[in-house]
Amino acid sequence: MKLSLTLIMSLTLAASFAMAQSKKRIDVSKDVDTLGGNRNLIEMAQAIDPENRSRIVQSRLVDRYNRFEIGLSYSGIAGGDSYVTSQSLGAALDFHFTPRWSVGLRYNDYGNSLTPEGKRVFDEARADYAAGNTSRIPDIDTPQQSAMAVINWYPMYGKTNLLDRGIAQFDMYLLAGGGQIELNSGWTTIMTAGGGIGIWMTQHFSARGEIRYQNYQDQIITGSRQIHGIVGTLGIGLML
Repeated sequence: MKLSLTLIMSLTLAASFAMAQSKKRIDVSKDVDTLGGNRNLIEMAQAIDPENRSRIVQSRLVDRYNRFEIGLSYSGIAGGDSYVTSQSLGAALDFHFTPRWSVGLRYNDYGNSLTPEGKRVFDEARADYAAGNTSRIPDIDTPQQSAMAVINWYPMYGKTNLLDRGIAQFDMYLLAGGGQIELNSGWTTIMTAGGGIGIWMTQHFSARGEIRYQNYQDQIITGSRQIHGIVGTLGIGLML
């Protein structure tokens, strides 16, 4: 009798354990697609290692519905006039309609200096002039400031661990826009397109890295010409 009772209790416990395990069954492919957001997966991981802290990261961490973002940036420009190199300090204002779409304004104040080639050509022209020879100093038309409107599209996002201190969200985005740029010769139209990555470290603090193409037309003694440049930008922002 005792043997039968023991056997029945063992079978009951085994059936209960099997049912519990079936409820914890997970779809591995689905868990990967949702960036580890499966609750059963989290519970099973914590059961194996109670000291391990697991995070659910299936949704964006930072709310970007109807929010403003203000920012400051530094940019370096490659290409353009071979005699001049330009850098800029910028300010930005963006309005995020949703996590995928935003529009913004960009202002940049430029600083310019001669490239090694430009310095060589200007030094030779000055030396010829000092020696009494006829020499033409090359004409340059440097940028002074610009203002543009842009639209941003954020099609991809992900999350990363910040030195085990928290999880930061990042978005890869594309942008396009245009506006006006002031040159030595006056104002002209500027167009731009590119992409970048935005990192949302907290609900209020962001950082960006961006590369974009820009084009405008300058004016020198010999006539107008198209100036093509690649702009690399690093910036920080504050979400309001």
